[in-house]
Amino acid sequence: MTSQLRYICAALAFMAIASLVLAFTDNEPIGLEGNRPKVQLVSSMYNHFRLPRSIRPQKYTLHVITHLENPENLTFVGEVAMHLIALEDTSNITLHALNLTINSREIILRNLRAKESEQKNCVRSTEINTYHGYYIMHLCEPLRQGEEYILTIPFSSILNLNLRGYYRSSYVDRASNQTKWLAVTQFEPASARYAFPCFDEPDFKAKFVVILGHHNKYTALSNMPLKETRPMADKKDWVWSEFEESVPMSTYLVAYTVNDFAYVTSETSLKNKVQFRTWARPDAIEQCKYAADVGPKVLQYYEDIFNIKFPLDKIDEIAIPDFSAGAMENWGLVTYRETALLYAENVSSLENKQRVASVIAHELAHQWFGNLVTMKWWQDLWLNEGFATYVASLGVEHINPEWRELEKESVGNTLAIFKLDALKSSHPISQEITHTNKIEEIFDSISYKKGSTVLRMMHHFLGDEAFRAGLHYYLKKHAYANAEQDDLWMSLTEAAHKYRTLPKTFDIKTIMDSWTLQTGYPIITVTRDYDRKLAKVTQIRYLLDTIASRDAERSCWWVPLSYTTQTEIDFAATTPKNWLQCSGMNEPVTQTLKDMPDQNEWIIFNVQMSGLYKVKYDERNWNMLIETLTSDDYRKVHVINRAHLIDDALTLAWTGDQDYDIAMRLIEYLVREREYIPWKAALDNLRDVNRILRQTPEYEYFKVSATFLKEKHYNFWKI
Repeated sequence: MTSQLRYICAALAFMAIASLVLAFTDNEPIGLEGNRPKVQLVSSMYNHFRLPRSIRPQKYTLHVITHLENPENLTFVGEVAMHLIALEDTSNITLHALNLTINSREIILRNLRAKESEQKNCVRSTEINTYHGYYIMHLCEPLRQGEEYILTIPFSSILNLNLRGYYRSSYVDRASNQTKWLAVTQFEPASARYAFPCFDEPDFKAKFVVILGHHNKYTALSNMPLKETRPMADKKDWVWSEFEESVPMSTYLVAYTVNDFAYVTSETSLKNKVQFRTWARPDAIEQCKYAADVGPKVLQYYEDIFNIKFPLDKIDEIAIPDFSAGAMENWGLVTYRETALLYAENVSSLENKQRVASVIAHELAHQWFGNLVTMKWWQDLWLNEGFATYVASLGVEHINPEWRELEKESVGNTLAIFKLDALKSSHPISQEITHTNKIEEIFDSISYKKGSTVLRMMHHFLGDEAFRAGLHYYLKKHAYANAEQDDLWMSLTEAAHKYRTLPKTFDIKTIMDSWTLQTGYPIITVTRDYDRKLAKVTQIRYLLDTIASRDAERSCWWVPLSYTTQTEIDFAATTPKNWLQCSGMNEPVTQTLKDMPDQNEWIIFNVQMSGLYKVKYDERNWNMLIETLTSDDYRKVHVINRAHLIDDALTLAWTGDQDYDIAMRLIEYLVREREYIPWKAALDNLRDVNRILRQTPEYEYFKVSATFLKEKHYNFWKI
């Protein structure tokens, strides 16, 4: 080994050792008083990505003083008192805390049953695991199983610029041209630990008493109604705003803000009597009126369809000038990006108005799905986001049926998943999460749009009555607690069997695990025997890849088969007439359907695109469908199925499963089409064709055809 190589190896070894030391060294900021935590630099005794289950918090009492008076020193200082119960003996307490200054000498641990003179509990040393965000306290005496304790930890930090934790935001006041500062929280998915020490995982639900200290020129808001405002004893013009004790909730749903905003109170005669206020910077308060009108109506609708009352006395919605997400469903204090809440009449577009209604409906749906019942761990995020996405479309459809939101959103989401989930790089709806830095990666279209789409599929194959009953069972059984997808499956199975919408031999878990635990979705092939009036139906995973790679996929789904025929048209019947099933080895089972229509009649599967699957027909059936679509009878095919046929024909041609002649002859009917979603299905696919053909001699023919379709359509709408 050369001397240079030895030098490099030694340097690498030193860097490796240094990185290990830094992983367990306090790198937190210096506190406002200049105290640094006392940290024991030892290797972590606990290095799992989930907190230990030896302790459970029952209640937090949180004091936070927010300093907004000096723009050069925007900080907060606080103290949290946690009421804990020991579920087993333990010699340390492990919780979450990041970027907080904590003086370990000021931590107090007290046994609730021991007299003051008998208190022996203290913190011997502390340890920080920055990789997992842990703050570990090694105790003088072990906690005993069944005993209850109060752990009090003081802390301080800056109001950060990262739009997470407890952070600063600002706006410029139009009248004075001055910058105004505010402070607000954003804790989802795992950022409460940046604001106060806590057990920052969703299944550690607890009650919260939030007490905010601030200058009296500001307003403080939190999840619960204001209980009282009292002056600080030692600070002139400063007050404590104390809020009522909360219902049990996860840390990521805790929220508070200190600001100088104005608000609009919703005037409603609805029966729920929930106080509804919409907040914004004073210059934008006139733009809150539409949101103030929409919110109570959607909330009342959700109470009716879930048959469960909203459990809080108030909801505050607030438009934040600096906000990373579209909105956040904090229980009782919903925070929004300004563009997602504000609407200026006669100025903003209809699209903006629809977005405001949709986002409000989404966040209010979370008050049940996510807040009242919360997933146990982030692998089941789709239970929050899929439900909120689907239910939001129901809410908007209810208050503005002329927008046809349910149709637009359902088809849009399904078409998006048809593309995204046909990639080998996609992932299941429910997937394992082994570190908090992986959580944000699953806030994606699979959790939102595919989650919504499979819920819509269940709604259709169960029927409205059974589906709503199952959701009610689920919400009622797990209220103020945590659940996983198997809990939902049990409630829906109970309802399905009660209302007889599934055979007793079927259960929702068997059906739906095939959709949530596997990547992708199927394409079914329908091959008709026209003489014998039979149809053979098979399935395979659909991939935007070669046939060979698709054959290698060993996937199987329980597919609800709904269909309608040319002479017995019924596009309202979306409940399945049969099922494609899977064997015990997850092998697809071919289904042979009898009593198919006459040989001169078409059949359409997947009525109203109620299932998440594509359909490939034989050429004869395609030709009969094309004949109908290119005639004056094209409206006899439901608009959603017209979009589905276009998407299937074009994507099957794209992957080489079908000749482009079928697809191009089918879309000729678009000269007659006046609805949005069939055109969306066509244009989404033709963009890909346009991109490929641009470099070929055939591009001119393609342009002529596309221009013909476009001009025919535009000429119809010309005024």
